[in-house]
Amino acid sequence: MTKDFFFQLRLVYFALEREKNSYFEKENLTASQGDILLFLAGAKWRGNEVNQKDIETHFRLTNPTVTGLLNRLEEKGFVVRVKSEVDARQKYIHLTKNGISVLKRFKNHKEFLDEKIFKGFKKEDKADMLDKMHVILENLKNE
Repeated sequence: MTKDFFFQLRLVYFALEREKNSYFEKENLTASQGDILLFLAGAKWRGNEVNQKDIETHFRLTNPTVTGLLNRLEEKGFVVRVKSEVDARQKYIHLTKNGISVLKRFKNHKEFLDEKIFKGFKKEDKADMLDKMHVILENLKNE
């Protein structure tokens, strides 16, 4: 086993992506569609409205790409576009009951993964690892 931290981190990242992709595939979603649903859920939790431009900016995707993703999510019944009451030109993207249901199941899957990842860890070791990961993220922030 290599002692290269960056290499190991990438392996962990790829393994987590495989888990996420596998879950969303079972729900008839692509990983990109799942990422958008997670983004919408986070915005809803914070009490923020989301429009298509917000999604484009957050994920650094083009308008046509996001339009296609949202069209497919809408066709599958995971999101709806809702006209703003203030500005009829503005459309917000809302999760449907089906979209919320998929995300609730994903939360359960995430909790299962959390247990799998930290199997054999002491409670304080898990906390220590999360603290160190937070420090790494802070160190990598753009100044």
